[in-house]
Amino acid sequence: MKTEMTKDLKKRVDKYGSVLAAFRSQGGGGKGLMAGGIMLLVCGVLFGGLLMFVKVVGGIVVFAVFAFPGLAMFVPGMVLDKNRQAGYLEYYQKQTGYSLEELREADRELLSPDAVKVISKTNRSAGKQETVFFITPHYFLSIWPIYGCYLRKLDDIVAAFYSNEIPGINGYRQNLFIITRQDAQNKGRKNEYTGKQYGGFENGQLTDLKNCREICDEALSEMAARAPHIITSQYIVVKGVKYNLLSMEDWQRDWAYILEE
Repeated sequence: MKTEMTKDLKKRVDKYGSVLAAFRSQGGGGKGLMAGGIMLLVCGVLFGGLLMFVKVVGGIVVFAVFAFPGLAMFVPGMVLDKNRQAGYLEYYQKQTGYSLEELREADRELLSPDAVKVISKTNRSAGKQETVFFITPHYFLSIWPIYGCYLRKLDDIVAAFYSNEIPGINGYRQNLFIITRQDAQNKGRKNEYTGKQYGGFENGQLTDLKNCREICDEALSEMAARAPHIITSQYIVVKGVKYNLLSMEDWQRDWAYILEE
């Protein structure tokens, strides 16, 4: 469903002044330490406070037993979280290979009112709406839980398509698969069920969405309108040779042939 940002995401974007920074703010070991530290401090206040009504010294001791390790977790967690946020551009630079200026340009486009946001209507979070994709004139962004987000230039993407044909332990999984020029040059990974090679990006968050096909089709439509060169089908024919982009004999060789000019 194409719409505006969810309220929760908009608050985070407004706080950090950046879509990339907002997604990088989720998850991370720092937040886990902070949450654990807060829990211990709360327990110290509750148990220590109750015991103080009976024995003041005992209450102080109980509070200290919880408070010291709580602070020992909270403070380092806060430092880790701040460092994670401060280095968000460097993180995405390593992930994408793009320059800092290209990432800033991406952020400007993502913040634009013209950026298309695709939101899931039914997801794992008890039916809560959640932004899944951003599509701008030059960039595609997919939410990547914990780590932040997957960002690529539309010009770098050679194929983007929905599929529910990747075998897994719990049956076939569905997703929007993204294959870039960079992916095509890398060594493909072997599918342990089919023995064939495949590669690219898939977002684990989408697998459990009931309306996965619908939101993937919306994203593909927007991407193809901006970048007509993108292959939007899993099955293609090149010079009479049939290819399944998720089950290839030799990933690098086959893609070199497909992209041959």
